[in-house]
Amino acid sequence: MFFQLSRAGHYRNGIGSVPALMPAAALVGVALLALVGCSSEPPEIQTRAIDFEIGAKANDDNALAVDLVLVFDLPLVGQVSELTATTWFRTRDQVLLANPTGLEVRSFEVIPGQPGTHVEISGRSRDAVAAFLFAGYASPGAHRARIDGMPEVLVRLGGKDFAVTAPSS
Repeated sequence: MFFQLSRAGHYRNGIGSVPALMPAAALVGVALLALVGCSSEPPEIQTRAIDFEIGAKANDDNALAVDLVLVFDLPLVGQVSELTATTWFRTRDQVLLANPTGLEVRSFEVIPGQPGTHVEISGRSRDAVAAFLFAGYASPGAHRARIDGMPEVLVRLGGKDFAVTAPSS
């Protein structure tokens, strides 16, 4: 369709006239809609605090490695969620080298019967899009949990596996 600007500041297309600013306003509106659609960022994790309870016979009374893995890159969430703890601990260094800004790892070693650890999630960590716990049990199993949906997390490390709950008030 052909538009011609008249002296009165209207575009003419043979059918009628439109104020000169209308096409520009429409273009700005379309651009804003496109930006709003593209600017939606993944949600941040809800988790703010994690408490660990360590059973007297956790990991059959052996020290236990625990990793809190905070994921910042959405494509990594699916990859990390498919890992077992055994695979995570075996490949952790390579995964971190391949994704230096996509992951943050906090590692702990817990001893059965010792007091539990309290972990605060703050700073850049709160911008993560997912949070996982991996526990290096000697027994077979995934020993992995996704915890980012709970503001406060209680992790109970038992003899052969761990459980994640919201702490009782």
